[in-house]
Amino acid sequence: MTKKKGTVIVLITVLLILLTGCKLPASKGPEETTEQLMTTPIVIQTDSPLLITQTEVAKIVTTSIPVDTGYPATTPTPTLEPTVEIIIPTMTVPEQYTIHSGETVLCLARRFDVDPDDIIALNNLSTDGFLNVGDVLQIPQSGSYPNDDRVRRDHPTTYTVQSGDTIYTIACAFGDVYPEEIIAANQLEEPFDLTSGETLNIP
Repeated sequence: MTKKKGTVIVLITVLLILLTGCKLPASKGPEETTEQLMTTPIVIQTDSPLLITQTEVAKIVTTSIPVDTGYPATTPTPTLEPTVEIIIPTMTVPEQYTIHSGETVLCLARRFDVDPDDIIALNNLSTDGFLNVGDVLQIPQSGSYPNDDRVRRDHPTTYTVQSGDTIYTIACAFGDVYPEEIIAANQLEEPFDLTSGETLNIP
């Protein structure tokens, strides 16, 4: 009889222990703060695994999705190159003129629209009208060129510089063109050197 009582007491003790254990609250895992949640890394499947944070994902989504503003897309206006206005001076007949290489009495008569004989007479030149570089001539202020060949080449046009050409010989080749007009049309600077093959605008 004593043995049976001992067994009953053991069973009752075990049951009490089990019942007491069921009433204990379940253990909780460590709580995560908001900051920890925002920086918890997640994995996005690509060709090779890439580890980024939720904050970086938000940035990617924000910058990748176009926003419809309701206005049509604008095309950038191309920048135009500034245009350079070329002003050809209005030339007048000078009272004196200094001779450059390649210039002749006929050349000056055509350019200034005066009679070549008047240039010869005013400057006491020989009948052949020979001139030296650096000579200073008086230019008649009246009269006109007597022949039909004052304009030797049509212009405006372009001219390809040949070996030995100068601004002055090119002006003589066209007849009624002033060297200063060619200089202005091509924005040349002193000493007005030319290169063979260069293209000039003739006004």
